[in-house]
Amino acid sequence: MPAAVVLVLGLAAGLAGALPAAAQLHASQLPPLTFEGPYPRASEPLIGRVGFPDHLHEYHWGGWTPETGPDGQPVGPGSLCQARQPLPREGLVIEPDTKRCGPWVLHHHPGYADCDMLPCVELLEWARARMWNLVGFAARDTLHIENPNSSAHYLELTGQGVWRLYQLDGNRAVIEPFAVLLARNLDGHGAFMLAIDWILRQNLPQPLPLWLHQGLVEYLGEDGIHLADYMAEFRAKGPVLMGPAEIDAILAAPLDPDQGRDRERFRKACYNAFLMTWQLVEYEGGMHALRDFLGQAAAGIPLDQAARSVYGQDLAGLAAFLDPLVGGEPAGGLVFNANPHRQP
Repeated sequence: MPAAVVLVLGLAAGLAGALPAAAQLHASQLPPLTFEGPYPRASEPLIGRVGFPDHLHEYHWGGWTPETGPDGQPVGPGSLCQARQPLPREGLVIEPDTKRCGPWVLHHHPGYADCDMLPCVELLEWARARMWNLVGFAARDTLHIENPNSSAHYLELTGQGVWRLYQLDGNRAVIEPFAVLLARNLDGHGAFMLAIDWILRQNLPQPLPLWLHQGLVEYLGEDGIHLADYMAEFRAKGPVLMGPAEIDAILAAPLDPDQGRDRERFRKACYNAFLMTWQLVEYEGGMHALRDFLGQAAAGIPLDQAARSVYGQDLAGLAAFLDPLVGGEPAGGLVFNANPHRQP
């Protein structure tokens, strides 16, 4: 048996032995995403029973304390607001309709209280710290983010339905209303994915294939468990898996005027991009390999050369190797209603 296979099996066995019985597990109890791992963080049968890891809800459950960021300052939920009162922070600017912190400028209706909007900034800052810790990428500019007044206002500004959590265009973005993201239990995911998407684009002079770019947004934003749940609606109509070329075509296409079709195609493309990236990171060298590849790409090394250097094949070969139509879904696509936002 190859040494790499022995290592993977050993990690999976160790993980299974270190965790309680699967019936007692929750997505938040699976190992968090860290630079050192372990990888893979969950076996396929465990994913089938519990779902993919998701640690972007537990700050709502009480007893949460902010993490320490790379600069030694508190970061994440509770770092800018506590007990509905803003906390002083160097560089934090609070205006009736604007909140500024670090690279983020959040524009919103002046009727919101400061601590209605600052939690969104806390999440963006948390994601920025994670991107530095995991891949070594920093924000290099300023992102102006518009928080619409309602879902109808979001549709008016972007043309998008709420299954697309934000619209990003250069250094300007429109995010789904933060109050709506909170109500949908997607506040952490929405803010993280916007920050990750923007920071990736800031640091990479050559665009990644869309399956990989969106896959990284979904994977680093811990959205996989939600995407897997969304697929339950579509499985009755037929297969939910697609190959890299179809993923890229959907993600490159303009909005479909048929909102139902746009929602289905976009969510399927994101799910399959996530599956490819899950396989890439969890089984092909973890964050060490990914950081090496992205670092080479950021330095201007051609993507195919960087991919061969780290993964042993060019991007086309890597996409074929990770193709969901070939590799399938963990646990065979077992459908579950994970409810990762509910405290275990």
